[in-house]
This record gives sequence, C-alpha cells and structure tokens, in this order.
Amino acid sequence: MDFSELIEVELREAWPDEAGDFTPWLEDNLQRLSRVIGIAIEPDDSQVSVDGFTADVLATFPVNDSRVVIENQLDNTDHAHLGRILSNMARLEAQSAIWVAKEFLPAHLSTIRWLNINTPGDFNFFAVRVRAVRIGEFPAPIAPIFEVLEKPHDWDRRVMALNQPAQSAGRINDRLNRLRRKRSDFWRAYAEQCPSEVDIAEEHSHSNIYHRLGGALVSQYVADGSVGIYLVEHSRGYDVDAARLVSSYREGLQLNLGDSSESLTIDTNNRDNWPDMIDWLHGKLAEYSRVIERYTPGKVSEISEYEPVEFE
Repeated sequence: MDFSELIEVELREAWPDEAGDFTPWLEDNLQRLSRVIGIAIEPDDSQVSVDGFTADVLATFPVNDSRVVIENQLDNTDHAHLGRILSNMARLEAQSAIWVAKEFLPAHLSTIRWLNINTPGDFNFFAVRVRAVRIGEFPAPIAPIFEVLEKPHDWDRRVMALNQPAQSAGRINDRLNRLRRKRSDFWRAYAEQCPSEVDIAEEHSHSNIYHRLGGALVSQYVADGSVGIYLVEHSRGYDVDAARLVSSYREGLQLNLGDSSESLTIDTNNRDNWPDMIDWLHGKLAEYSRVIERYTPGKVSEISEYEPVEFE
C-alpha cells in the first residue's frame, strides 16, 4: 500500500476571494463546520449588513432555533473583525458566533475564552481555524480542514447530552422539520393577512423573506424570540449603482427611524402572537418603503438636503 503526505496549500489558492469565493462556499458547506462544532447548523442568509457591519453568514442552530453569526477571514484575525462579530450579534439578535480564520492571534483566543466564561450560558463563542491541504502533489484535489481552537467550556457536555439517545440524529431532524414547518406556517399566515405584500412559494421555510424596494433589498425575519427587519447592505445581486442606492437608504433610515434594522422581542412559538407579529412587520415594511422612496437619489441632490419623512 502506498502512502502519501498532506501538503499545506495557501487558502487563497483554494478560495481566491474571501467574499466572492469562500463565503458562498462556506454557506453551501456548513455541514463541514457542523461536524467539528458537534451540532447541526442551518444556513439562513449571507453578506447580511446592518449599519455598515456585514455578517458573512447568518445561520441557525435548529436544535433551539437560535441565531448564529459566522465571520470568516482568509487572513490572520484582527480587532476589526472581533468588533464586527460583537456588533452583528447585537444587531441581529444572535446567541452564538463562529469566527473562522487562517490564524488566531493569542489575544483574540483569550478574548473568545473570556467571553465564554463571562457571558450568560445561552451565549456561545467559537474560534475555528481553517486550513487547505492536498493529499500528495498537484493536481491532487484540495481538502478543507476545520480545527476548533476555542469553544464554550461545557460545550462537549452539552453536545453529549444532546446526542446521547440512540435516535439523536432522527431527533435533530425532527426538530429541524418542526422549525421549518413553523416558519412555513408563519410566512403563509403573513401572506394571507397581507396578500399584496408577500409573494413566496408555498413551501418556503427559511427564516427570512425579501422585498425589493427602490433597487435594494429589505429582509424580514422570524427567529426564536423575535421578528425583525433590516436593509440588506451587501448582496451578490448589487452592482455599483445599487450599492450607491443602499448607502443613501441607510442614511435616510438612520435619520428617520434611528437605525436600518429593527426587531420586536416576542414569543414566536406562541401562534396567538402571530397576528401582532405580522402587524408589526407590515407596519415596519411600510415605514421602510416610505423612507426608501423619499431617499432615492435623483429626487434630492444631497443627503444633507433631505427632510425627515412625516409618518402618520
């Protein structure tokens, strides 16, 4: 039997561009990250931006329908990405963060460790190193390797408790199916209550839906314990002109509403709350629509000349 060796490959040989190559690949291959984390991860959205901060991937732990922000770097970690993770967790009401990077500075590993020790137990922080290797010389295919460097101190115990029953995989699938059914039922209820506003496939079961307003996208979402709305500031479908529009809209939303993202804390599992949730989402979408219509470039030459929108 012949044996070969693992040959380290530069990450940018595998993924030349971080946002254009690695982020969409990671979103499509979250099962690889799930295996090293030890729990299922379901993708929700990518390149989600709120107030100038971008979350590379927004996902869910289906076992409890909690939100996860995933930040990735093909370089060494830096302070800017750490601040972005914390800002995105707050803005997007996420309970977990997974930081994927080429190398972690000791100070950043210490920070992740400190956060896991000093934040409440329902918050989770992970540091995951990514490598790329070949088994033998070129043209052997490249294989990604994920290595967890930091995680919550009791994470293994919690994962073991979750996976102890023999039918744990089936149990996780059941939870995921229930989560998807709940989302599908909620969006159908929204579509029935606001038929001119929501146009989705009957089987739509994602946490987010999207509305194209003035050339940009506005996303509404339902999560565990909240619903929300935000301006999508980065999208694969945006060109240069769309990016300028989004910048203008962000300024207008911040001036008129105080933010380009808003959320309502509510028990989303209680179906009696769904009419109130839908009313809130409907009202917020109307506000966003009015601001975006008012702040479309061409109607006014400079943002400084804009007047706040008057709401009834």
